[in-house]
Amino acid sequence: MPRRAPCSFLASVLVCIVLAVPAFAQLDPLPYDQGSTGLGLSLRRLPTTARVLYVTAHPDDEHNGVLVRLSRGLGVRTALLTVTRGDGGQNAIGPELFEALGVLRTEELAAIHRYDAVEQYFGRAYEFGFSFSVEETFQKWGYEDTLGDVVRVVRAFRPDVILTLPLEAPGGGQHHQAVGRLAKDAFRAAADPRRFPAQVRGGLRPWQPRKVYQGGTGGFPEKIEGAPVRVPTGVLDPLLGMTWQELGSISRALHRCQGAGQLKADPGPAEGVYTLLDSEPTASGPEGDILDGIDISVRRWLGFAPDHEKALPSLAPDLRSLEASLAAAGAAFEASAPAKVIPALDQSLEQVRRTRSRVANSRLSDDAKAELADRLTEKEAQLEAALALAQRFAFEVTVDDGQVVPGQTFTVTARVWNQGTSAAAVESLTLSAPPGWTVERKGGEERQVIVPGASLDARYSVTVGAAARFSQPYWKRNPARDRYDLEVPGDETLPWSPPEVAATLRYAASSVATTVRRPAVFRYPGPFVGGEKQHLVQVVPALSVRVSPDIAIVPVAGPRPQKEFRVLVANNRRDAGTATARLTAPAGWSVAPREATLRFRYEGEEIAARFFVTAPASVAEGETALQAVVTLEGREFRDGVQVVAYDHIQRRHLVRPAAARVLALGVRTAPAIRIGYVMGPGDAVADAIRQLGVPVTLLTADDLAYANLSEYSTIVIGIRAYETRSDLRSYHPRLMTYVEAGGNLVVQYNRAAFNWLSPPLRQGPGSEGATADSPFAPYPASVTPNRITDENAPMKLLVPDHLLFTGPNRIGPRDWQGWVQERGIQFLAARDARYVELLAATDPFPKNPGEQKGILVEAKVGRGTWTYVGLGLFRQLPAGTPGAYRLLANLVSRSRNSSR
Repeated sequence: MPRRAPCSFLASVLVCIVLAVPAFAQLDPLPYDQGSTGLGLSLRRLPTTARVLYVTAHPDDEHNGVLVRLSRGLGVRTALLTVTRGDGGQNAIGPELFEALGVLRTEELAAIHRYDAVEQYFGRAYEFGFSFSVEETFQKWGYEDTLGDVVRVVRAFRPDVILTLPLEAPGGGQHHQAVGRLAKDAFRAAADPRRFPAQVRGGLRPWQPRKVYQGGTGGFPEKIEGAPVRVPTGVLDPLLGMTWQELGSISRALHRCQGAGQLKADPGPAEGVYTLLDSEPTASGPEGDILDGIDISVRRWLGFAPDHEKALPSLAPDLRSLEASLAAAGAAFEASAPAKVIPALDQSLEQVRRTRSRVANSRLSDDAKAELADRLTEKEAQLEAALALAQRFAFEVTVDDGQVVPGQTFTVTARVWNQGTSAAAVESLTLSAPPGWTVERKGGEERQVIVPGASLDARYSVTVGAAARFSQPYWKRNPARDRYDLEVPGDETLPWSPPEVAATLRYAASSVATTVRRPAVFRYPGPFVGGEKQHLVQVVPALSVRVSPDIAIVPVAGPRPQKEFRVLVANNRRDAGTATARLTAPAGWSVAPREATLRFRYEGEEIAARFFVTAPASVAEGETALQAVVTLEGREFRDGVQVVAYDHIQRRHLVRPAAARVLALGVRTAPAIRIGYVMGPGDAVADAIRQLGVPVTLLTADDLAYANLSEYSTIVIGIRAYETRSDLRSYHPRLMTYVEAGGNLVVQYNRAAFNWLSPPLRQGPGSEGATADSPFAPYPASVTPNRITDENAPMKLLVPDHLLFTGPNRIGPRDWQGWVQERGIQFLAARDARYVELLAATDPFPKNPGEQKGILVEAKVGRGTWTYVGLGLFRQLPAGTPGAYRLLANLVSRSRNSSR
């Protein structure tokens, strides 16, 4: 897509990027950005020039009440820099992990900012998982590179105040503390032109913020130096209709994949607590607010031009005049008569533009011109947004197809409604698209006077460029380090690349012209009346290809039956057509049939071709890739689209190679076993068991309630299933009866809900239903937050001759090699001698001291066995970790009534 046109030296390219973010973040405006409420909130931004940057490690580290107070309540321009995209977290709502989880969490932050109107930026660090060590964090991220990410945003956004996480805290989550140190160091480094000089050469000017604070969330140590600054968030806001903390809690609940579905905060007192880390100049005396001692008026801009009295004598009176007209706009606001603010807004907008012109033509220094142009451009954008609301001018841009392919033509409709009380003259209405795309106007008047109650429509025919980039992240993980590379470097720090198609409207409802820009969106019905959803125009391959399964297991010894793979092809074109699919394999591997014909009749149709793959007679342990190739009209398609879409976020895509990984392993399973599986959320373990050649039945609620469970040699409980499956809780006694009669029950990791008889509506002090011991463990025990985060931590077999380590696969040192992200999480605290601890490990980090157990625990119950697995199999199996498959084979290979 086209990059925004380069700005002059008066306003750097990054300033243009910064100002573009809010305009494209509000795809489906909430009431807070509409009507009189939206106007009242936008007027709060006009008299203040303050900027606050909040720096955190992951999505959900931010104090949402503080963000609402600053941005909505005080009108402060507020930005959130999240150093990672949260790629290493768990997922409570679906199957996305790793990069796909980062996409989901990026969108959850975008959904939150619809409530708090905060701008969002990202660093390039990849979240490699929970950490107990700041040193490990810097070693994996690269201290200097990640500091450069923070400095880049500080220099671009130019905040007065930086908020960040505590520098010290007991226990884990040391990404938080690492980011706190980075923010503190960036406070000084951003002002030093010798630090990261490439940024300066690229147009970023050094910047010294006034203050940096730690606190908010992330945990304080028991003792912390400095007097606390308390930021009140439990203040009732008459425009929002609730306190800032209440709205913050509503927005925070959108971190759904992290299990943040919480109740709205109480309307009582609330606050964020911070302590000062550094200031320039040095702050003295106690503070009552983070903005204490900072001039946030328009007049402070004089300080950016020390030579203004000689180089631009009109600057001081111009800024005084602007300040007065901005105050007049706020004073004129009446919710029932929004048009009363228009004269003052017109006057302010004229004054901003006149002052900017005078600055550009003055004898001020280049630095002064650039800084003032930055500030005046920001104020112009705020005034134009306020004017659009006051004039009740509605503008939307829609498309007739939300997924388009290279070469396709689609229709864009731009609509303008004058809901105000005076006529408006449309000066221009234009549509922009990337280089290589074509845009042709098909109908509607480009210039027209729209009287109150009237509207204007303009239609465009847009053809996607033949070489258009598919809609996908502009960042891609570097496999050699925990950091993202940039496929579109010009979009660095942004949540996403800007929209491919957008319309720009320029109109005048009085004497001053106003510009409004909107992205083109596709609308479609939501799950309920009034629940309309929309997403940006998305470019996808004409054929989207994927292979199922995407990972397969071939034993290196014994019979190797054919493996079935399906190449699934979705037709994203509007046309019918015939394609040829094939599955390529290395020499020595046989694939049948050689190719398959797929006949498509309509857009959105998905057809599968089935292939059978046979390994060579002799195959060594290792990994082999199978690549799907689909040919249509002489073009080959080798990629597929992974859709990340939920009701609370905008739909996003990841484009991935259409390939499967075949792992040749020395793995065996016992004969004549049959597995029942209780699925958890986002659970891929059942598929991994099938890849071992073991039959698996997914147990329904009826199965748990009425089926003859004794036909299964082992029943496996999926990850977090006790948290999400009420039927599992209800019929758990039947499972224990199954165990007592000789069955084997394997319980994978569960979270704190495993310790509650029934899920409480709200966990916390005084909640009913909590138990010291889990009601779902056979003997006294409970799930803990304990974990081993070093994926290479040595594993100690406490009972080396136990069947789980000896048959049918002998577990040895090689099986603990090649693990990803962590060894395990949510270990079991077993408090009964009938439990047998099978594994122990020790992290190398002082903040996770001592040997950890509860990683793999077994207990005899009647004639059967109950086993808890805290090992992170749910991560290892999709990642293709060989030892995880061998251990899984042992876990499911036990027969009923097996002796120990």
